[in-house]
Amino acid sequence: MENWLTNPNSCPGLFYGTSAQDGFLIRLRVPGGILTQLQAEAIADWVEIQADAGSGDTILITNRANLQIRAVLATPTPQVFQRLQTVGLAARDPTIDHLRNVMASPTAGIDPQEIIDTRPWVQALDTYIQSHLELAELSAKFSIGIDGGGSVGIGTRSPIPWEHRYNEIQLSAVKIGDRPYFHLALAGDKQLCDTHVVIEPEHCLSVVATLTALYLEYVRQNPAPKKRRMKHLLQDWGLATYLERVNRQLSYPLAQKQILTLPTTQRYGHLGVHRQRQPELSYIGVNLSLGQVSTAQLRGLIELSATLGSRHLRLTPWQTVLIPDISNDKVPDALRSLLALGFTVPSDRYPCAIVACTGQPGCSEAVTQTQPQALTLAHYLNSQLSLDYPVNIHLTGCGKSCAQPSPGEITLLGVAIEQNGESIEGYQVYIGDNHQSFAHFLGEVPFADIPFLISNLLQRYQQRRVSPQESLGEFTRRYPVKSLRSLVLSAIIQQPCLT
Repeated sequence: MENWLTNPNSCPGLFYGTSAQDGFLIRLRVPGGILTQLQAEAIADWVEIQADAGSGDTILITNRANLQIRAVLATPTPQVFQRLQTVGLAARDPTIDHLRNVMASPTAGIDPQEIIDTRPWVQALDTYIQSHLELAELSAKFSIGIDGGGSVGIGTRSPIPWEHRYNEIQLSAVKIGDRPYFHLALAGDKQLCDTHVVIEPEHCLSVVATLTALYLEYVRQNPAPKKRRMKHLLQDWGLATYLERVNRQLSYPLAQKQILTLPTTQRYGHLGVHRQRQPELSYIGVNLSLGQVSTAQLRGLIELSATLGSRHLRLTPWQTVLIPDISNDKVPDALRSLLALGFTVPSDRYPCAIVACTGQPGCSEAVTQTQPQALTLAHYLNSQLSLDYPVNIHLTGCGKSCAQPSPGEITLLGVAIEQNGESIEGYQVYIGDNHQSFAHFLGEVPFADIPFLISNLLQRYQQRRVSPQESLGEFTRRYPVKSLRSLVLSAIIQQPCLT
């Protein structure tokens, strides 16, 4: 595996070391987010070996339901590569290992409202990718999402934009009459473009293969230092031309329907205890701090699933985890076990939905230590507030906003602030308007003042919103931004530095 060090890749995978400030970064694709007991045990064993060699022992669930390990200091051994391949956590051929995960509804097969169980299609799509090595010529950001139409969806079915997860090819289950179909959308620049095309499930794979083959043809025809993406194809060809070319290569025409409205999902509805479509079973959605689990916690989760569930976990694109297939009478036992492992399971009150990029010291472009500061902020807010649904807060160490692909409600952009002749870490504070994260600038604040400021802001929001259903973005449009800026100033003046 000499390529691991000699040919690093800017997009993390397993077979090519991606260098970062704190060591190498490894990302493991988990198709559909379904993590089996054998896979979880293989990950825990390997990360513990890395920790003994000086690496960290924390595993991160990413916003694409991948697994990520940071600060890796030693090349994985051939035995590790082989074991991860054997359990299905590594591509059979290393050349395509860096391509993005096939994203799917995390409640596939268990959601009572589901139209199509997407698990067979996830497997078929992953097999297609692994069998076509030429796809390595596409950008590593090439992505496919498949949504079963249930109460927990991906894409843009949530009423809150920060839950949206975009894929370049997005399939979403719908019903027309009594027949199920997949609705096709294409994504570029974090926007889903509705094609008005519906696909019969049995044609799903052939349509995706044709879309992808033409995408690859476009990339080959337009070489560039950075590989061209779907957004460039749509800009250059246009949607109508792209679909026309697809139709020429299919033995059946694509059907277009203008009447589709995708059903919305429950806001952050995957957390807590939920009944499955199997009447005697429930799943539990577990909140994680910044998507992080230790190896001991991962072992505890998979042991719980082996004892009370069906020997697998579901990773979600919101950096949380589901434990499915628990007998209804065993749910109290499962909740006690989760509490002993250090996890929270929301019921009618939620923690803030805080996400953070890598930050310093892991990323050379970051200005602030986003990860520890996000944990400090989370602990403070959870001790001060009780929310009836999560408010999204995004800490980003630079303007790339890597950790969250969708518009945030509160965005903290890391900056260096001059104070008393010294440079200290701080954040520019923004409130989003459901369309963009940086809609309203409230000020530049040292991090020491941020927890008190955000707590005051959210308390003001809770006191003055017109109803529990009014989002922070809606509240901001109604409440004068000038008043919110005054709140920032008063918080800085009144609050002593947090240590």
